[in-house]
Amino acid sequence: MRSASRRFLTMLMVLLFVQLAVPRNVTAQTELSAADRDLLIRVRQAGLWEMPAGDWARTRARDEHVKDVGMTLMVDHGRLDVQVRDLARRRGVTLPDQPTADQQRWLVEMRDAPTAADFERVFANRLRAAHGVVFGVIAQVRANTRDDEIRAFAAAANQVVLRHITLLESTGLVDYTQLPQPQSGTVSASAGAALDLAATDVITTVVLAALLCGATVLVLWLIRHPARRLKAGDKT
Repeated sequence: MRSASRRFLTMLMVLLFVQLAVPRNVTAQTELSAADRDLLIRVRQAGLWEMPAGDWARTRARDEHVKDVGMTLMVDHGRLDVQVRDLARRRGVTLPDQPTADQQRWLVEMRDAPTAADFERVFANRLRAAHGVVFGVIAQVRANTRDDEIRAFAAAANQVVLRHITLLESTGLVDYTQLPQPQSGTVSASAGAALDLAATDVITTVVLAALLCGATVLVLWLIRHPARRLKAGDKT
């Protein structure tokens, strides 16, 4: 009997030791989806032209607020660029090393602006439109990615891009009529995905609601019929 008890205690101690030895809060890396990879590429691509654009705003703009906005964009995208290159290196994603043809054309448009006022207008509108596009991409990845690292990076990038949108709009130079119209179908699909419940979750919710309702009715009945409750107690 004592031998069996000792064996049991020994096994219990071994199991406890194994549990304590298992590392906690270890994030398992998943295979990146096409959308995950596209996010890293787009963020890197944005920095390749928005950093020089922000630098130009510091020196070419006449308005001090536009200069400050350019400085903020340049610094923020510099930080994001460091993060995205590190994340891409560790996750095996090849990043671009030059702006796209459109982005190069926008830079040329800023460079060739005849006056400081023209530069400010092109700067605010081109960057506001570009931030609006990448903002939607980041939001989709943040909502749907299965990778913890990508989710954290998307959350950080989302805050940066939203801040830039607000700053660019604060210049008073953004022509909202030139922005693309929202795609209601995409928004509806995203909203539906966010509100979607699995069938098991729906069934569980209904069952719990029914039990809670029944318990509430029983309590109210006992409160209203104390005499019957006491008689039942006497019989037992």
